[in-house]
Amino acid sequence: MSRAKGEAMGIAQDDWVWVESRNGRVKGQVTLMEGVNPDTVWTWNAIGKRAGAWMLSPDAAEAERGFLLNHVISEWLPAQTGPRLANADPITGQAAWYDLRVNIKKCAAGEEGITAPHPSALKPPPNMPEPPDILRFNAGDKKP
Repeated sequence: MSRAKGEAMGIAQDDWVWVESRNGRVKGQVTLMEGVNPDTVWTWNAIGKRAGAWMLSPDAAEAERGFLLNHVISEWLPAQTGPRLANADPITGQAAWYDLRVNIKKCAAGEEGITAPHPSALKPPPNMPEPPDILRFNAGDKKP
């Protein structure tokens, strides 16, 4: 989020916050930065992964610190006359995340450390091989 806005709200770099909307809330860690509109909260898309999915270990960063915005986004646009419309991009059908109003609240002491909601780890399907200890693809490869 905007450094100026965060500091004005008493939020420091790497603080944990609740991102709340009328539909729900998620908990994540803040990065303060320049170049973000003070009234905009920006996030990476789809970085939250459930432990066990994609063979992620329970302590993988994606499982502990990543989060999705699905819990704060309504699936429907506000009611109007005529058919009810999905809150989706009309071209791609993907969720329309660009028009969501949220409140940011600093986490209380003891609430920091892991994202929320935080589902339990998935169990691997039967006969799956053990996941590798290190998931690294082409690490160290030199480009020609």
